[in-house]
This record gives sequence, structure tokens and C-alpha cells, in this order.
Amino acid sequence: MFNNIAFIGGIHGVGKSTICQHICNKLSMEYLSASQLLKWNSLNQDVKSKKVKDISETQNRLILGLNNSIKTEKNYMLDGHYCLLNTNNEIINIPLEIFKQINPFSLNIILDDVSAIKERLETRDNRIYDYKILESFQGQELKHAKFLSKTLGITLNIGAPNDYSEMLTSLHNLKSKINR
Repeated sequence: MFNNIAFIGGIHGVGKSTICQHICNKLSMEYLSASQLLKWNSLNQDVKSKKVKDISETQNRLILGLNNSIKTEKNYMLDGHYCLLNTNNEIINIPLEIFKQINPFSLNIILDDVSAIKERLETRDNRIYDYKILESFQGQELKHAKFLSKTLGITLNIGAPNDYSEMLTSLHNLKSKINR
């Protein structure tokens, strides 16, 4: 489908948006948020909730949003997730088929200390988060990202909020290749 999207995932509160904005500024890429593309605010009465009622619907809306936003002459950094929490607090992998449709030229994930993530989320959202769920969520995000990387044959870059230099270098090199 597309060939000009770098995907960056990680659990809520890990710092994806901030890192994406820095990378986009350095590499002249456009920043896209999966939440904005699928219009999360219109899907959920509690926009701070991390639980997704219908994961299939949200992913279909994401693809539709990408179809309406992506221009072939630009490169994009898509901030999203490899997994989501359903309404029963179960961690659900985003289907392989969705990543095949996105066709990212790069897979990236941001990981951080779960205690730091928990603190950021609680400060930002003014609610309590379960450490064990966040820990499992981050572990499953990494596991699924590795699966997608292997299955799709796309290198997975792993970064942290305070160190994503290897990710930046890799994205610079990959972006140069696709723009030839």
C-alpha cells in the first residue's frame, strides 16, 4: 500500500510523540499520530482511557485515515502501537495484516522503565495505572514488534526516551534509500 511510512510504537506514556517530533524535525519527515488519524476522540467518551472497545474498527479507521492523509512525495513517521488493551484489560496484538497494509519501511519501538512510564501517565491523565499491566503491555509490545520485524523482514530499531540516536541514524539511512 504505502512505502513512505516509518512506524514507531511503544506503550502509552513512553514518550513516542516527543521522540517522533524530534526525529521529524531532524529528518524533514511529517508526523502522524494513529490516535488522530482514527479520530480516537470520537470513538471514546473517556479520551484518556487506554482501553479499546473494538480493535478491528480502530485499525480500519487508521488505514482509512492513512489513505486520506499520505502523499507519495513525502515521508512520514507514524506514532502508534504494536498492541492495544481491550475493555477487559487484555493485551491484543495489532494484526499482521494491518502492518502489511501500512507497509512501513522501518519498524521502531521506544522502551522505558515501567515505573517512569507509570509516573508520567498518572501525572498526565490524573488517574492510577496498574504497574503489572503496564509491564506486561510493554513486554508484549516488544515481543510483537520482534515478530513483525522477523515476519515482514524489516529491521526493528529499539530506542529509549533519552537515547534514540541509533534509531535516528537508521531512519536517516533508510529514508535516503527510499528517496533515490
